[in-house]
Amino acid sequence: MDILLERYAELVVKSALKLAKGDVLSINTEEENSELAHYIAKLAKGITGNGSYIQNIENGKVTETEEAESEYPIDLRPSALLYLPVYRAFGKAEDGKLFTAPELQAFRHLSEPLDNPDPSIPFVTAPVPSAAWGETIEEDGGIAEAAALLSDLLSLSEDSYLAEREEMEDVLIYERDRLNGREFVSCRISDEEGTDIEFSFLPGSAFATGVLTLSSGRRFVPTVYASDIFRAIDPQSAEGYFTITHPIMVFGHIIRHLSCKVEKGRITDFTTDEESGRIFSLFLQQEENAGRISELIIAEEGTTASNTDIFALPEWDRMRSTALAIGGPRPESLRSDEARRGANDSLLSITLPIGSDTTTITAKRADGDEEMIMEDGFLKEE
Repeated sequence: MDILLERYAELVVKSALKLAKGDVLSINTEEENSELAHYIAKLAKGITGNGSYIQNIENGKVTETEEAESEYPIDLRPSALLYLPVYRAFGKAEDGKLFTAPELQAFRHLSEPLDNPDPSIPFVTAPVPSAAWGETIEEDGGIAEAAALLSDLLSLSEDSYLAEREEMEDVLIYERDRLNGREFVSCRISDEEGTDIEFSFLPGSAFATGVLTLSSGRRFVPTVYASDIFRAIDPQSAEGYFTITHPIMVFGHIIRHLSCKVEKGRITDFTTDEESGRIFSLFLQQEENAGRISELIIAEEGTTASNTDIFALPEWDRMRSTALAIGGPRPESLRSDEARRGANDSLLSITLPIGSDTTTITAKRADGDEEMIMEDGFLKEE
């Protein structure tokens, strides 16, 4: 195993999962990721003192469970979960087709249930470099392209890669709490790239981050990398227009140019090239609420993620810049029953990046006072 994957495994164990002594890790994987799974089990043993379960998956079903790095039966329930998915290439989306939930999941467009309970144990999905992933990013990319992307994003070539992740998490949590302390009810986003849109935040919602915290205070990062702050939007409220500033992937097709008009929370018109128009129309036709603006994602410019055209992974693509989600929002920002009832209920979800180095976000409080919270693509300090 090369040094990149060894460092990646260490980051997953120590930074994303934050394993502790006494933990028992369960790893779900497929045969081609078996070597990495066993290496992670070995790292976990050095921290937890326990072996790990390795569950082999074929066609979505567990076919075998191994107790790795343990001379005796583990006889303990897992207290942390890790999934090492194999990246699958996409097929071609058929005109007029209404996709099932498993098909939407395969295209990575399935939204999360709005009533998801708060997590009780850490769980992480860690994508693994593969030829299929690299070829999706760049036609002749292959596994080297995917590995380079992973290394750049997580600074795996730097000796400080673990410390950098911890520092970014601390900053995200600080900025989230600072925004929530302002009690904003609405905001407006504008830039020189073709965006001017305003909307209200969903009552009962709050700013959240990709860094999750258990009731015990233990935190973890389900997507390995986190750099965004997000909040649900009142699905009837958005008015204006926007233009994407990074490519997006819809049903396996990469859309590089897209401008949309939004009225009463819904995309009512858009312009793009012919094939992208066919694919984007197909997405909007899937459900009545698929084209509603549901979530604001705040991510700063000048980062490794913002300098990346596309990761071809929704979990990381949404962190490339300030963005708007359509379809279903993530449940983490829905902090009350009122918010869960009022959120846009859709089976689908995609993120539309609209941020740039000219992006300005002005937020408003209930008393009408306004505050600029982002200028030139960066969050403003107090």
